[in-house]
Amino acid sequence: MTVKEQFLTNQQRYQPLILPQRFSDEEMVRDWTLNRRDCQMINKYRKQYRQGVAIQLCAMRLYGRFLNQLSDLSSRVVSYLSSQLDLPPALTVEVPEREATLLEHRNNILKYLGFRRFNNKVVADLDRWVEAQARQGLLPDELFHRAERYLLLNRIALPGPTTIERQIVRICNQVHAQLFEQVFEQMSPGLRGAIDDLLQTSGGNQRTYFNQLKEYRVMVISGVWKQAERMAYPVG
Repeated sequence: MTVKEQFLTNQQRYQPLILPQRFSDEEMVRDWTLNRRDCQMINKYRKQYRQGVAIQLCAMRLYGRFLNQLSDLSSRVVSYLSSQLDLPPALTVEVPEREATLLEHRNNILKYLGFRRFNNKVVADLDRWVEAQARQGLLPDELFHRAERYLLLNRIALPGPTTIERQIVRICNQVHAQLFEQVFEQMSPGLRGAIDDLLQTSGGNQRTYFNQLKEYRVMVISGVWKQAERMAYPVG
């Protein structure tokens, strides 16, 4: 994936999850309420870790991602979760120092929620889904948000944003190349000549339309096709 092909903003790329600091009580109850089964599962952990487990459980269910910094979460949410678990108020949320323990907690949460890791099988499934969407004319930036929803609905823990971005660019490039070939095969010699004339570059650049077109998105392909038709077959 080249720099030109990247479509995510820096914020999307490096800060994919921004926790709201202003929300209503109704929104908090909707997103951060634990059911009885949740509480039973969380209460199996040592008391000092229960807040953290509760936060990560709700975050994965809501966002499809674990939180890297629990301190970013609103104190209102932390207090609300603590009250549901009959835990005393706390200024900080304690997390395990050992990486192995932290990973075990996360794996247990994924198993409890029925979520899967983003593995090779998921990549193959997402490839097919992205291809189907791209063939309908969706562009990468729109596909990204739909892909995240697709993964979340299928209980897949979301990977880093750039992982999804690279996958979408790769599949879209393949689909657009195939569309280009299909368009090329359907063109009459007269229409090919009209398009070559339309996109003839100056300054000694000898690249023809067919080379340039591969660098364009589906929407551009459609626009060039229509413009070429108007030139080749003018009305009146």
